Amino acid sequence: GIVTYQKLSGKSQQRQLDVYNMAVHDHSNKFRYMAILDCDEFCFCLEHGKSLYDFMNEFMSEHPNAGGLGVHWLIFGSSGHETKPEGGVLKNYLMCAEKDFGPNTLVKTICDPEKVLSFTSPHIPAYIKGYDNMNENGEIITSAYKEVTFDKIRVNHYWSKSKEEFIKKSARGRPDGGATRTMSDFKAHDQNVIKDTEILSHI
Repeated sequence: GIVTYQKLSGKSQQRQLDVYNMAVHDHSNKFRYMAILDCDEFCFCLEHGKSLYDFMNEFMSEHPNAGGLGVHWLIFGSSGHETKPEGGVLKNYLMCAEKDFGPNTLVKTICDPEKVLSFTSPHIPAYIKGYDNMNENGEIITSAYKEVTFDKIRVNHYWSKSKEEFIKKSARGRPDGGATRTMSDFKAHDQNVIKDTEILSHI
C-alpha cells in the first residue's frame, strides 16, 4: 500500500517521459500533488518540521496560477568514494557543488496533476491554459533554466555517487535517450566543494 510498482516494456532509456505521463494520467484523480523525481533525487523543505504537503498547500494557495513548483536541485559529488560504500546514500555523500554550479539551474517539478497536459521534458510539464511552473519565489519558469534559488525547498541530486556506481549507471544508458555519459561527465559533475548535511536532520 506504500509503493505502486509498474514495469514498462521497451528500452528503459526511451521510456522516461512515457512513465511520467502514464503516472500523471493514471493517478491524477487520486492525488493532490505529484513530485516527478528520479531515484537519485531527494526533495525536502529546508524549514524544519514542515512537510512537502504543507509547503505545497501554502505555495499553491499563494499562487493560484501555479500548475506546479519547479524545485532547483543541488548536485552532490562522489565525496571521494571510488567504490560503493556501505550504508545509505544520504549519509555517505555529503560533499556538493557550490550554488552557482551550472547544472544547479535545472529543476524537478511538484505538480497538481489535474493541471498537467503532458510531460515533454523531464523537468517541466506543459500545463492547461492559465497555469505555469513557478519557482519557490513565485516566478514563472518557462524552461528548466532559471537563477538558482533553494532557500525554502530543494532537491538533493546524487548525480554520480561513487566512480564504481557511475560506471554501472552509464552502461545502462540515459533514461531520456541522450548520449551515453562518459568519464568526462563524471569529472565535470564530481563536485566536492562544500560539505552539506542539511538533509540529515530530516531523516
